[in-house]
Amino acid sequence: MSDAPAAPALLPDDDFVFEADTSSGRVVAAIYAMQDAAALFQARLRARVDIGANELVAVQYLARLEMQGIQGRPKGLAAVLGVTSSAASIIVTRLVSRGYVTREANPHDGRGQVLALTRALHDDVRRATGGGRLGALGQVTGLSERESNRVVRLLGQVTSGYADSAVGPTA
Repeated sequence: MSDAPAAPALLPDDDFVFEADTSSGRVVAAIYAMQDAAALFQARLRARVDIGANELVAVQYLARLEMQGIQGRPKGLAAVLGVTSSAASIIVTRLVSRGYVTREANPHDGRGQVLALTRALHDDVRRATGGGRLGALGQVTGLSERESNRVVRLLGQVTSGYADSAVGPTA
């Protein structure tokens, strides 16, 4: 018997070996740092506003739609959360009861529902974060057209990597 540590398992040939002193390693490290900071921010925000993880995802989704001038709908929310429409309805009901979301009949057909964030939610988030609507993302407003194009291309490729490798529902 030897006291030497066991050799590490070999990685498949296509796995990235993280080398922090390379240009790609620095980008990967920056992405990891951003993911860690975002996760910590979301945890602190959930605690300060007193909402759960799925409720925060719902609020973030509705905020993104709102900034684009699009009305939120329960069906779209269920798809983003990856839950049934019944589960999404429970989340919406909790947010409505907290005064963070309004749920009204669709003015165009009267059958469906539209969801909207309330001023109370915006005020609570602003107080909790000490910032404006974009929060940490406000840093991107100063990018040049060229910088924006490069960042969008990189983030698009990273996003595609996540989407392409996502595990689908089990049968």
